[in-house]
Formats: sequence, structure tokens, C-alpha cells
Amino acid sequence: MQKFTLMMLTCDKYSDIWPAYFGQLRKYWPQYTGEIFVNTESKRVEGTGIKNIISYPTENFQWDTPWSYRLYKCLEQIQTEYVIFLMDDFILTDYVDQEEIEKDISYMENDKTIACFNYLPIPGEPEAIKYDRYMQMPKKTPFRINLQAALWRKSYLMKFIRKHENPWQFENWGSIRARRYSDKIYHLRKDAKRVFIYPDGGIIADERWHTEAAVELLKKRRV
Repeated sequence: MQKFTLMMLTCDKYSDIWPAYFGQLRKYWPQYTGEIFVNTESKRVEGTGIKNIISYPTENFQWDTPWSYRLYKCLEQIQTEYVIFLMDDFILTDYVDQEEIEKDISYMENDKTIACFNYLPIPGEPEAIKYDRYMQMPKKTPFRINLQAALWRKSYLMKFIRKHENPWQFENWGSIRARRYSDKIYHLRKDAKRVFIYPDGGIIADERWHTEAAVELLKKRRV
């Protein structure tokens, strides 16, 4: 039984990147056979060759529907206890460490206070090293909450979300808001093996394709 669901965070205007996203996903994460929720406004994903893609929402949102509202409504439809975020421009360039994800889920099952395993390091000095591969950062660390690839406990996310926020507010104000909660958020150590490997920061910047990252990826991977 699948214990987590993959959610692709995207929007209609970036639909041109979806074929690359799903092509690399199929290549580098063949073990994942669960549902994939595509969180966007109104467009539907077609022709990927991947089963179990659910283009959410089932009813169209408007272009100005708040991002966090869409996120919350999508989470309401997910049946698993855990969810993995993978933004639309996080185009995989190597194999996903499925074994590590399964370990992290077992840690969360054994410790209900763990809210998130974030799969990218953030700057700062950790308070502690956890499970060998992860850091526990001080609560005032900037961007302790972020939208990098991560395994989340869905119930924590749903109590944490403020439905009017955009992605940048979610990260900035969310990191401040998270100080009030005792739930544990772990980040990958700087010297640890990556679980998800994709161009740092993704291949979109300032609402445009980040030229250097995009061109390098397309040349090397023939996406």
C-alpha cells in the first residue's frame, strides 16, 4: 500500500515544462507507482505515458485564486498520511533514493512529532544531527519552511497553511509561523547524499526559464 502521494506544484503558464518533468520522473523514479496530484489552475496533463496522474482541481480555479488556497484544497483530496512536494521546474537528473524515503516514513511513523524531512540543506548551524543524514535547525533559521523537495506529514501542512498566501509568503511568513509549533522539521545535511537530484533552484527564475540551467539540462538529457 502506498504510504505517500506525490504532488506537483505548478500553474497553467508553466505547462510547457510538464513533458520534461514527467519524462524525467518516469526515467529516474520508476519505483513510484502511486497517484500524482498536479496542483494547477485549470489545464489537464495529457500524453505523459504515466498512469495515476490526477489533474487537480476537478473544477477550474481562476488565475487569481490564491496559491495556498489551491494547495489546501488539493491536500483535502489526498488520502495518504504523507505527501511529497516536487515543484514543476525540479526536473530530475538522477535516480531518486527510494530507500531513504521509505526510511524517513518509518521514522515519522515511530515519531508523530516529525512534520517534515526537507531534502535540501539550508544555510546555518544545526542544533543537532538526526538520523545521521539530517540537521535540526534553530527555529529562527530563515527559510526553515520552504518549497524544496520534501516529505511532509499532511496533517501538519493543513493546520499550517494560510489560504491567502502566495509561495513566497508561504516560505517567509511560514518560517516565522513555524516557530510557534513544536513539530520537528529536519533538513538534509550539507554533506549528505541527495534524495532528489535536480538543478539547484530549479530551471525557472523570475517567472522565466533560467537559461543556463535549462539549456544545460536539455542538452545533456535530451529532454
